[in-house]
Amino acid sequence: MTVEFRVLGDIEARVDGRRLEIGHARQRCVLLAFLIDVNRPVSIDQLVDRVWSDQPPLRARNALAGYVSRLRNLLAETQDVAISREPGAYVLSADPLSVDLHRFRSMVAKARAGAGPQEAARWYEQALAIWSGEPFPALDTPWINDVRNALAAERLSVQLDRNDAGLRVGRHAELLGEITAAHSASPLDERLAAQLMLAQFRTGRQADALTTYRRIRERLVDELGVDPGSALQQVHQQILTGEAAEPQDAPVRAPASELLVPSRPPVFQRPRSGQLRCANSFVGHQRELARVIDALGAGPLVTLTGVGGVGKTRLALEVASREDERFSEGVWICELGPLEHGDAVVHTVAASVWLRQQQGMDIETSVIEYLREREVLLVFDNCEHVLETAGRFIDRIVRHCPRVSVLATSRQPLAIPGERIVNVPPLREEDATRLFAERARASRPDFALEDQPMGAVAEICRRVDCLPLGVELAAARMRVMSSLDVARRPDYLGLLRGGARNALPRQQSLAETIAWSYRLLTEPEQSLFSRISVFAGSFDLEAAHSVCGAPGSGEDDTLELLTRLVDKSMVVTRTVEERTRFSFLETLRAYGRERLAENGIGEQFAMRHAVYFTELAERAGAAMREAQEQEWVERMLPDYDNLRAAFAHAMHAQKIDLALRLVASVPELIGWRIGYEIAEWAERVIAVADHDHPLFPAAVGTASRVAWNHAEFARAKSLAALAQGKAPVRGSPRVVYPADVLADVALFEGEPLQALAYWESEAACARRESDPIRLGWALFVVAICHGVMRNDDIAVPTAQEAVAVAEQTGNPTAQSMAYFSLGYLFRKSEPERALALFDDAARLAADVQNFWVYGSALMEAAATRSLYGDPGAAAQMFITVLELWDRFGDVTQQWLALRYVARLLIRLGGHEDAAFLYWAFVNAGKPPPLTADQIEQLADHLGPARLDVLRTPAIGVAAVAARARARLQWHYERAAVPAF
Repeated sequence: MTVEFRVLGDIEARVDGRRLEIGHARQRCVLLAFLIDVNRPVSIDQLVDRVWSDQPPLRARNALAGYVSRLRNLLAETQDVAISREPGAYVLSADPLSVDLHRFRSMVAKARAGAGPQEAARWYEQALAIWSGEPFPALDTPWINDVRNALAAERLSVQLDRNDAGLRVGRHAELLGEITAAHSASPLDERLAAQLMLAQFRTGRQADALTTYRRIRERLVDELGVDPGSALQQVHQQILTGEAAEPQDAPVRAPASELLVPSRPPVFQRPRSGQLRCANSFVGHQRELARVIDALGAGPLVTLTGVGGVGKTRLALEVASREDERFSEGVWICELGPLEHGDAVVHTVAASVWLRQQQGMDIETSVIEYLREREVLLVFDNCEHVLETAGRFIDRIVRHCPRVSVLATSRQPLAIPGERIVNVPPLREEDATRLFAERARASRPDFALEDQPMGAVAEICRRVDCLPLGVELAAARMRVMSSLDVARRPDYLGLLRGGARNALPRQQSLAETIAWSYRLLTEPEQSLFSRISVFAGSFDLEAAHSVCGAPGSGEDDTLELLTRLVDKSMVVTRTVEERTRFSFLETLRAYGRERLAENGIGEQFAMRHAVYFTELAERAGAAMREAQEQEWVERMLPDYDNLRAAFAHAMHAQKIDLALRLVASVPELIGWRIGYEIAEWAERVIAVADHDHPLFPAAVGTASRVAWNHAEFARAKSLAALAQGKAPVRGSPRVVYPADVLADVALFEGEPLQALAYWESEAACARRESDPIRLGWALFVVAICHGVMRNDDIAVPTAQEAVAVAEQTGNPTAQSMAYFSLGYLFRKSEPERALALFDDAARLAADVQNFWVYGSALMEAAATRSLYGDPGAAAQMFITVLELWDRFGDVTQQWLALRYVARLLIRLGGHEDAAFLYWAFVNAGKPPPLTADQIEQLADHLGPARLDVLRTPAIGVAAVAARARARLQWHYERAAVPAF
């Protein structure tokens, strides 16, 4: 299926040559904004400004969401085009060459990339032939007019380049008419006048050429008071002497890269907690659905209350799905059910919004500050067992984050000021009956409600008080029982009367339904059901069998039992990264754990769980260094809740060796991909572990590395000192070496020689021990050190060796870092090659969800573009980079990005903004971000007095980055030629 977009004329979208009906003017404007910035985030505020300028309607964001939704539907049949949401923005992802504007620019770039004049002329002609008229003539907003004027100027520039190339290859007669017309339209353009004079002279019209010169000279003097420029005077002189008779086969233009053509960026899928799409249909609760949506419109906090099994989570997910478009940054689901205590609530929320702890803040404050200016719906599911912690934190969010709305589910209210409570009742009988029929058909496809004995299904639904969970459990029995058998079951209502006397009637009904479903299980099914409740979150078959399998049974036996539990709606399945995972509804998990405790085996299986996941983490830690890194990342990330629970079990049982083994295995998995919670685990176990334990240095290195990420260099050094110079055992993760952190601190504090000496010794040690992963890591830093000291003759071969070593390992992260180091060294000498290497590094990092290397590659690509490409495009990239480091709390990388941004702002003409960043660095005790020449340039432009006035009190790096992002956005939007 071929997709083509046209903006160099009327706006069109075609699929296999068939023109799509785009819609009215504002919807066409939204599509235009996406196509101009294809594969780049376009912020909601930008879109509102581009569509309505300074007169947006009252609900502009809602209207915009509607336009985006209709465009999605319009393009739904295509496989290669998608509109997705980023934080505060939308992105249209497509092949840039499917857009005529970017195809035009690609051809122009090829013409300018050092091609000979014949080839250049051909590329220019093909590029200009793409145009079909004035761009988007039916649209009229200030932004549209700016873009239209910029494109006209760009087209004229290409026409002039085409004229130069054509004249060099003897096409004077062919071009004469077009150049004459263009000169008539722009009679004061000296370059056009020179081209016209050459074309006239070379077609035997010397007198006309001299007349053209005389006329433009007179107009320049009369209208502008200036003489012709030296280039035009030179052409005049060459005509007088006859030197202009022969074309000069000179380069068309200094080589330029194709940096202006936006490539399809590497896809980095941020982990999202929960899913907005549910595997089953939404039945009933339509009134409650409307009430919840209305309540969210009226206030920032809505809590769904009701007994367990009444459908609170399913209703919340349905609300989230329907309200997703209303919030510029979408919906984030925070699943609290798997948590065993309230201490992990804030970390769970941080992971849900893909955020790490910020420098100088605890994790809770970090989340609050991150959410403060964002428009998002947070869904807190299953708050009841961590009610105090969740309620206090939600209260802070609501009070400090004015654009955040919270939808919580809990069996009781949160008791927070301003809370709007929507009680979720059981289903109406007709809805419960319909739900029963749908779920029964899932177990038995030939089930038909009309074939059932009169009143049997309704009786079942009434006896479970029409609670959805009870209905589904009963419906699952249709595979082996008739509805009449279930309805007449004599033991159905009496199973738990004694144990549930203090519960409300509906809670008794649910408990009875669950107990009845449990009692109908075979003994092996009951045993497995209770045992697998030990898992936090979801789990796979291997984990279920290893932790909970019956003695002497095989994995196939466990699978058979799990399948029966799924068939009976006691366990649910979902697919994650093409792997099947099992999980519980929280009500059923709690029931299973009660059975474990009753039987006195809860602690036994908690420890089996901890041992299994520690051993699995050790296997994964080793695989992080191998070619199978991606496979293991995809396998392990869904088990983050289980890893956290395993660590908690080990610490609770005072199994310090087990806790150390776990902490020493997962820093790359968690630290590079999820969050810096791993540092808290490390510091907890450091506090109680024997300093002589062989894994103690790895735990110390883990905590020290995170302090380095936070730019807390003094703390990083003090933590590293706890290792007393001892190194982790061979084969440890790359980020757990305490001495590495000390060397990296030295590098960032301006002591590259000290860092170099250490890393060269580490490279030599890795060679002796035949450890290619460690060798590649060491060579990566050695190359960077030499690059910082400008020893390119040593740096480049070192980086090339790092690439060779990494490629032999097949490890994606190793290859990504090696490509990064080589790209870093080619930034100035071969910027196009550097960008290609950064792109490769980013793609490999994205494949294995390594945010740190991904962000580093993106940052250096932006820095390269800021020097050798389009500064507007670089500004847009740096906005993304600053957002990335801000989200992950990597202050060290954030300061480095801000250093680049300060220099870019000077190039963009933002001298006062660059001065702000200069003083921010000085106030923070950081080396100045500008060279002496740049500081002098800044002082000359602003004046010493103004430069001093711009010095502001010290503020945190998050505030500095926020202002830098805002100013970059301002410069990007107001560039003389938009950076598309």
